[in-house]
This record gives sequence, C-alpha cells and structure tokens, in this order.
Amino acid sequence: MLRRWNVFRVSATTFALAWLAVLAAFVYASIGARPDTASIVAAAALAAIGAACFLYAWREPGP
Repeated sequence: MLRRWNVFRVSATTFALAWLAVLAAFVYASIGARPDTASIVAAAALAAIGAACFLYAWREPGP
C-alpha cells in the first residue's frame, strides 16, 4: 500500500498540516490578547503557505 503513495504528496500534506497547526496555535493565543497588524499579516501568510501545500498535494497527476 505504501508503494502507491507519492512521497512528495505525503510530505506536502504533512508540511501543510504543520503550518495549519501553527496557525491554529496563533488563533488560540490571539483569543486572550489583541493581535497587532504584523501578527495578522503573519497569520495570513501562514494560511497561504498551508493552502499552497494542500493544493500541491492534491493536484492532478501529470502525463
């Protein structure tokens, strides 16, 4: 079963989950404090990186 998995897709999914976990930790920490603009921009960048990793992981295979 593991031979059929693409190593790059598995690593991209793992990387995306790690970035989204960091984003979730930021959101959890922001509940108690008021974040500044730089923190919000950093959180948006984390979300974009995580989304890009998920998009890479589930892209259509090439020819």
